[in-house]
Amino acid sequence: MRSIKFPDMFTKTSTLVVENYYATLQNLKMLLYSDKGELFGDPYFGTNLKKFLYDQNDSILKDLLIDDIYTAMITFMPQVEVERKNINIKAEGNTVKAYIRALNKIDFQTNLYTIVLLDTVV
Repeated sequence: MRSIKFPDMFTKTSTLVVENYYATLQNLKMLLYSDKGELFGDPYFGTNLKKFLYDQNDSILKDLLIDDIYTAMITFMPQVEVERKNINIKAEGNTVKAYIRALNKIDFQTNLYTIVLLDTVV
């Protein structure tokens, strides 16, 4: 998996390419930050993050959010192999973060992806 590096994507001699971890992290962020139905032509791409993050906070909601992330990843990210037990959601101060441990099938390394789902400033 390859991705173009921002903001320095073009140099005098070649195009800089970021491999594996950062490309997968970027794809994962795009998947999680997209709402279902937002992508024209595929109504199932994305997650229901906005719906979950502003609901009443309880353990059932946390499980539903983890299920939604897990389902989206196994459906739309064939380059990673993830188990549901390796997805954790934690509130840390004013932020809610997802910690996802997954096997990258491109280089066969297990990586921890940390994604900020909600960041509130008080």
